[in-house]
Amino acid sequence: MDEIIVSLERHEHQLKILERDISELREVQNEIKAMNETLVTLANEIKHTNEHLRRHEKKIDEIENQPKLRLQQTVTAIIAALAGGIISALIGMILKK
Repeated sequence: MDEIIVSLERHEHQLKILERDISELREVQNEIKAMNETLVTLANEIKHTNEHLRRHEKKIDEIENQPKLRLQQTVTAIIAALAGGIISALIGMILKK
């Protein structure tokens, strides 16, 4: 009979240990779930940040290209003015003769 009581006490002790372990594992499981939700939120925020960054990069590229376009237009206008001046001078010289 004593052996049965000792055996039952051991089983009770092991059950208490297992219950404690299960409680700790539930806490860990809840922490993992919370971390997972945080990771999902962070991933969505990173996605939106990347989209925002792409829009800004596009705007920056457009702003950087504006001086190039203005320079091209200025050079074209100068060349046209010089060509027009030269042609007018040549026509003036031809008409004077």
